[in-house]
Parts: sequence; structure tokens; C-alpha cells
Amino acid sequence: MTNVKYVLSILGQILFYYSCSISLTFFNKWCFSKFHFPLMVSFFQMSMIGHVVWFYRGITKPSGKDPISWEMFFKRVCPTAIAASMDIGLSNWSFMYITVSMYTMCKSTCIVFILIAAIIFRIEKPKLLSIVVIGLISLGLFMFTYKATSFNLFGFILVMSASAIGGVRWVLAQILLQRDSLGLSNTLEFVYYVNPVMVATIMPLALGMEGSDMLLAPNFILAERSQQLHIVMIVLVAAVLALLLTFSEYILLSNTSSITFSISGIVKEIAVLGLASTVGGDRLSGINMGGLVVCLTGISLHVYLKYQSTKDNPVAKVEKRALLDSSDSAEENDL
Repeated sequence: MTNVKYVLSILGQILFYYSCSISLTFFNKWCFSKFHFPLMVSFFQMSMIGHVVWFYRGITKPSGKDPISWEMFFKRVCPTAIAASMDIGLSNWSFMYITVSMYTMCKSTCIVFILIAAIIFRIEKPKLLSIVVIGLISLGLFMFTYKATSFNLFGFILVMSASAIGGVRWVLAQILLQRDSLGLSNTLEFVYYVNPVMVATIMPLALGMEGSDMLLAPNFILAERSQQLHIVMIVLVAAVLALLLTFSEYILLSNTSSITFSISGIVKEIAVLGLASTVGGDRLSGINMGGLVVCLTGISLHVYLKYQSTKDNPVAKVEKRALLDSSDSAEENDL
């Protein structure tokens, strides 16, 4: 009965993650077609998440819990938060230039950067087949973008930069969430400490690049009261979806393995691409579809290799924890 409850709990978390992620992807694309300030929207989203978390934590936080040290805050939390902020900001910005299909395909390459970052941070051991995985996903991306009718170079650079930064983001987040000794294994505590740095990172970019243009936009400050209210409601809905997605991602990451998270991502990407093609009207050529298959094959191979390594080695999780601890010790010795 306990196993059944656990499986149902994980399935519920995955469905929650799907609902939030897919909804936010299409809503953001629609939102930025109406309100052309993706960095400002990202700033509002992060600010709202911060206020909600601070309020909720103030009510439920148990007394007597010591805060994390400043050393850990600057050494562990800040890099994770900066990476998360840039990932979200650049991803939203790219929606101004590329389709949902292109966005989803490019973001799926994040697993390559996660693998590279995991090797750099000594969470994963380098293997020959890892090169095959990277090669397949890279080839698939090339085929998917080859002579794509909706290809935009600037948008492509934005989303691929977000994907690369996202790889670092998720590896750093995994370290914080899955190492109990750091005290941030609780999702609420994690978001509480990470969010202020995320807001501080995106704020100067948003205000510097879009602040004055937004204030002078005819559909915002200079618009009628009803139109202003409409824009505010759109931004608020986007912020609520972003808040729910943030919790769904970190809850799933903290309660499952990277294999489960990766498989969930593959199914979600297929669903998004299917919806983008049928509902959004995105057009894909034969070679683009072939690139999708090649890319998903590479991702599936990576997931299978992860599964086999865990299946063949029952202590793989313990060894992974040891890698995390040894990495931490090595960094501390360097200080």
C-alpha cells in the first residue's frame, strides 16, 4: 500500500508539472504577442513568487531554525539563483522571435548541458556513450533548425543560451535540494533563499532594456483604464503559472531521480510539439521531423543509460552522494 501511495504521489507531481509547464509555455507565447516586454514580465513573475513565498514561510516556518551561513549563501545559493534568473529571462525573451516548436526543441538540448555540467561538477563520471548522446542531440537540433521557415537567429541564440545556462542551473539546484546537510532540501526553503537573488539579477536588465519603453507604450500607461487592467491581469496570470511551475519543478526534482525527471521531460516535449503543430499552426518539414526523432533518440538513450547504471549498480545513488560530498570537500580545501 505504501508503494501504491508513493507511485500515485509521483504521478500526481508529474501531472502537476505537465499542466503548469505546458500551460505557461503557450500562455507566455500568447502573452508576449500582446505585451512585448518579456524581461519585465519575468521580473514581475519572480517578484510575485518572492512575496508569496516570504508570506507563506513567515506563517509556517518553525521557530528556532538557524538560517544558512553567508558563506553558503554566496558560494551555493547565488550561482544557482543567477543561473535560474538568466535561464528564465532569456527563455521568455526568445518567445518574441521563435515559435513554440523551435523553443521546445532548443530547450530539450538542456540535457546535454546538464550532462556536461554534471561532469564538470563531478556529479557524473564521463563515459564514451555520453559523447554519442551529445552527438545525437546536436545532430537532431541541426536537422530541426535546417531551413526552418520560422528560424530567427537572434531568437535561436537567446534560447540556446538559456538552455546552456539551464544545464548549470539544474545541476546546482540538484546539489542544493538533494544534499540534506545544506539545509535546503525543503522546496519552500530553497525558493525562499534563491528568489531574492533571481529578482536582483533580472531587475537591472529588465529596467535598463525595457523599463522606459514599457512606460511609454501606447497599450500600457497611455492606454485606457480597461486596457491597462487587461494587461495587468495577463501579467498576473503569467506570474501565478510561473509560481506553480517553480514549485512543481523543484518538488519533482527533490522527490524523484534524474531518470524520472528526464522521462517526464521527454513526454512533455512531445506533447508540446504536438499541440504546437495542431493548435498553434507551427509547420515542420520532413527533415525537421527527422531532427526531432534523432534528438529524442539521443535523450532517450541518455535516460536508458542512466537507468541501466542504477539497475546494474544498486549503490549508484550512494556513490553519487559520495561524489557530491567529495566535490564539496575538495572545494572547501581550495578556500
